[in-house]
Amino acid sequence: MGMNTQLARLCYASKTVKDEDEIRQDLMDILAEAVDFNGRHQVYGVLYYGNGKFFQCLEGSAEIVNTLFYEKITKDPRHSDVVLLDLADIDYVKFSRWSMKYAPYDKAMLRFFTDRGMAEFDPYSLQEQRLEDFVDYLLKI
Repeated sequence: MGMNTQLARLCYASKTVKDEDEIRQDLMDILAEAVDFNGRHQVYGVLYYGNGKFFQCLEGSAEIVNTLFYEKITKDPRHSDVVLLDLADIDYVKFSRWSMKYAPYDKAMLRFFTDRGMAEFDPYSLQEQRLEDFVDYLLKI
């Protein structure tokens, strides 16, 4: 990235519009599209899906990340109730090893939420410190 490129991290939550048994193909398509686009535009991040909800964190050029979110992600018919959880300037990219990491739902992830007083994975409840903790957790798995 150029020396003057401002980096940003954008995190959002959304809900699938599909039934649980139909989501697999959407997940594969979303990941394939993300890896392709992100690889070409130096965007990095992670996607997590569970309980009918998505959490995604994107890092890269602020201009590209913002355009991707507002022009593509918010208009994608595969999900609804898109909520911007955080948009922040960053000094470096945490997810630099992944053009798009996928973190599968598992019991350890459920423990992350129950340890914080939540009955299930609910990305809409991730704010400030919980959001930072979750992003750091996703980096480690």
